[in-house]
Amino acid sequence: MKEILPGIYTWHEFSKEKQLNFNGYLLVWEGESVLIDPPRMSKKSFASMENLLEKNSNHPLNTILLTNVHHERACDEFRRILGAKIWINEKDSSGLEGTADKTFKDGDRLPCGLVALNIENQKSPGESALFLEKRGVLIVGDALIGKIPGKVNMLPPDKYRDPVLAKKRLNKILDYDFDILLVGDGESILKNAKEAVKIFFGN
Repeated sequence: MKEILPGIYTWHEFSKEKQLNFNGYLLVWEGESVLIDPPRMSKKSFASMENLLEKNSNHPLNTILLTNVHHERACDEFRRILGAKIWINEKDSSGLEGTADKTFKDGDRLPCGLVALNIENQKSPGESALFLEKRGVLIVGDALIGKIPGKVNMLPPDKYRDPVLAKKRLNKILDYDFDILLVGDGESILKNAKEAVKIFFGN
């Protein structure tokens, strides 16, 4: 587990199939902690996370947030071990292999000061970005991937019912003021992220 920004930690599981990292995030912020899209974790990383949470016992971890149904990953295992609740967009809850404890919708305020942004016409109907306004951080699941450092792209066209419409709907993220983009798959962008997204859209 690595601290990439103050109070924001990441770990990953390499996907041989996709040849990129599946990223999980831990936010310790505003008196709370949340896990986001957690992949499996090595024993060493789990021990370091336990130590981190112990040191930040005034920021209890009660929530696991999923950006979409395909990022269920190891969330059930984390729920069992940590006793945290799984939250997912209401449009994706029925597709989980496990069950959600809570659901959210577009515009809802979530733990750690995050705001849910539902991006329509994506791979899954409940695809959501998570916006941490006070930090200028946008967290995405499958909405954007980072195969090349410093650049972003969408999933292959065959993952969408209508790729053109999917890209049009994704454009809504440019309405938000972010400088940091944390992606679920691949390389995140820790500076000038909005400019990289604008380049992708051709703006």
